[in-house]
Amino acid sequence: MLASFSDYLPFADLVKIVVVCLVVAVIAPVAVALGVRGLDLRAGARQERGGKVRGTGLVVVAVAIVAALISAGLYALFTD
Repeated sequence: MLASFSDYLPFADLVKIVVVCLVVAVIAPVAVALGVRGLDLRAGARQERGGKVRGTGLVVVAVAIVAALISAGLYALFTD
């Protein structure tokens, strides 16, 4: 039965899918939390220039991480 299941759904591919899902399930929320923290720093730093720059930097990093995850997903979807 295990051999027929392996023919239907390759185990190695299933492991890759699970690993990618777990990685994205950890990285995406961390990136969003980083962006929220950056927005919070920007809102709290009304007089300080350093707080706004650091907050903007965190938002940029968060957007870059999410964009990289989306790009990697689209690349994986459209390539063999």
